[in-house]
Amino acid sequence: MNPDFVSQFPREYQIEQELYRYLYLTAPMIVAVFIILGVVLVVNLVSVLLFGLLYANMAIFAMCGIVLFVMFFRYFSAIKTSQARFAEDTNNKGTITVTATICDGRLISGSSDREKPIEVACEHFKKAFETKHYYWVYTDDKMVYAFKKGAFSVGREEDFLPYIGKVIENKKRKK
Repeated sequence: MNPDFVSQFPREYQIEQELYRYLYLTAPMIVAVFIILGVVLVVNLVSVLLFGLLYANMAIFAMCGIVLFVMFFRYFSAIKTSQARFAEDTNNKGTITVTATICDGRLISGSSDREKPIEVACEHFKKAFETKHYYWVYTDDKMVYAFKKGAFSVGREEDFLPYIGKVIENKKRKK
């Protein structure tokens, strides 16, 4: 068993914050929604100023406000839930150490608070992305696994995302 990549790090609440910030606020699709809403608001504001159609555009202003409210509500709800879950997971357990390994076509995610590690075949990788402090691997079963930047003891960190990209590309070719 020769591991390709190993990242071992203490589990901190920062993990959840970074993941949810990406998923709810900075993912490319979410940024596109923010841009579209911004353009719609600017166009409607200009039309109100130029043509005085305030009442005609009130529904659009309200819709944009509601969409933004829902997006931020989902983000803050996810953060609040993850805080409670994190506190519950780490209560009286001290520091939890996470070890994420890619070896023999499998991702093995071990944690000092679990008896058995979670194993996922690399063929189930769906997407890989990076945030400020972590690399993330998203799988077919909608699970996300973290590899902390600067915590790689095996494998070169700069080779990690290209490696995962190749695995995902090979999966797409097989279909």
